[in-house]
Amino acid sequence: MVRKRGFPSLGELVIYKINKVNPNSAFAILEEYKKEGMIHISEISSGWVRDIRNHIKAGQTGVAKVIRVEGGHISLSLKRVDKRQENERMREYRLDQKAEKMLELVAKKFGKGIDEAYSLVGFYLQENFGSLHKGFEMAMKKPDQLEIPAQWVEAMGDIAKKSIEQKEFIFKARLLIKSYKGNGINIIKELLRKAAKDGLEIKYIAAPEYMVVYKTKEAKKGKREFLSVLDNIKATDAEVSYKVLR
Repeated sequence: MVRKRGFPSLGELVIYKINKVNPNSAFAILEEYKKEGMIHISEISSGWVRDIRNHIKAGQTGVAKVIRVEGGHISLSLKRVDKRQENERMREYRLDQKAEKMLELVAKKFGKGIDEAYSLVGFYLQENFGSLHKGFEMAMKKPDQLEIPAQWVEAMGDIAKKSIEQKEFIFKARLLIKSYKGNGINIIKELLRKAAKDGLEIKYIAAPEYMVVYKTKEAKKGKREFLSVLDNIKATDAEVSYKVLR
């Protein structure tokens, strides 16, 4: 079970499970913090609530917003969470559940249990990168930014590469190439061959127009590489122009 230490922050969206319903309030366990929070009837719904039990039941789970943390008491709101926020927070929670299983596998490699793994690296990842899952992404993409034992970083990076599906970014452009030299066709073929070698997928549309596609896992770096390849094509004795498509 994904866990966090301490208390939630004001405004934080938390995963809850209702464990008690009273006439004018309900009490819920914050799944990650293992602490209890209270939801007043006025924070159940934006409309008038005649009977709280028509809106909330024991065992119900969902996403709540922390509206007060005072003296160990936590107040929650359901009505201040919109559908988009709920969906996004549940998506993040599912990713963290997956990341926790990855953390457990790394821990076993070093003869550690999940509790010790949280103490050694889990809480650090949450508090410095926002979540376990984002911590594993950092281990995969920017391992030098993790201030934890090198062997853990390496093991985390290895399992992340196998387990995390990386989003693919696709860049496209319309490319025009003309050459009026006697061997113009060969010049164009050689330019396209070099572009393909540099990672472009090239589709012939109709002379002198081509569609070029570049796929990458890194958006900013990939875009720079894409434009660089296109500029290299332009830096020739053929007439070359391109228009990047959105």
